[in-house]
Amino acid sequence: MQFLLVGLGVLAALAVLSYLWLIREVATGIEVLNPEGGAGTALVVYHPGRFGFGQRVRAAFVEGLVSNGWRVETTTASALAPTDLSTYDLLVVSGPTYWFTPSRPMLSYLRRLRDAAGKPVATILTAMGAGERSNAILQKAVQAAKGELVVSLLLYTVRPNEDLYGINDAEEIASSAAKEIRLPRG
Repeated sequence: MQFLLVGLGVLAALAVLSYLWLIREVATGIEVLNPEGGAGTALVVYHPGRFGFGQRVRAAFVEGLVSNGWRVETTTASALAPTDLSTYDLLVVSGPTYWFTPSRPMLSYLRRLRDAAGKPVATILTAMGAGERSNAILQKAVQAAKGELVVSLLLYTVRPNEDLYGINDAEEIASSAAKEIRLPRG
């Protein structure tokens, strides 16, 4: 019995440590892609997660923006990420779902943002197969930050994406969604 309790304690400790590792903030500088882009300037703020799926999806979305002439600046959701959006035409927030909620760094970034002043916002959320709750939380966080949600992608690693988008290829879905973003010119 004592062995069982010790084993359960070790498993619980490992679960907590792995969760903390998954949600930790990662700080990076800003990377600029297509610096001469004239279609607009997009800021992509992301939590990299710990698996390649989300990174591939985000890269496909960014490539879709770049192919349509956007200047794209990317950085991680950290205290270093810009909160003054006055020089950007579009904010993209991207990251994984952990425990049925968006990653903590993404939500923390949106709270720090406070007032997006109606700036267009695209969200990209990845999940294994149950991301609806997480997506709703992310959309509410964008609304609380006073952003205007223009694209909301929820892409799955296990559940078929075909149910939502008519095709299963998450990277193609992300790229196509980015290519469809058009901002009104004033």
